[in-house]
Amino acid sequence: MPALTFTRRVPSPVEFRRALAEAIAASNPVDDLLVLADQLREYEQKYHLSSAAFAQGYEAGNLDDTLQHCTEWIATYDLFVKTKRVVEATLMRAAVQPELAEVMA
Repeated sequence: MPALTFTRRVPSPVEFRRALAEAIAASNPVDDLLVLADQLREYEQKYHLSSAAFAQGYEAGNLDDTLQHCTEWIATYDLFVKTKRVVEATLMRAAVQPELAEVMA
């Protein structure tokens, strides 16, 4: 996943926009999805609970105090779900567009 790190000084707005545009252009949602899946697997192994079950319990407030405060896990899971939807939608469009082009021809 792209990350911007400025260690010596705060960049100018122009420098920041350029760096952000470069990071976005270099990003790949499939790679991001794989990184997020690895992070989720680490949480699941540590707590012996699937991410989906954790998210369900977290949203319902039914977890013990240790798990209820795992905000990084829920944030990672939410980002994983959103990224997965983007990848699925992109794949669906790619699969449907050729068919639509044939119908329209």
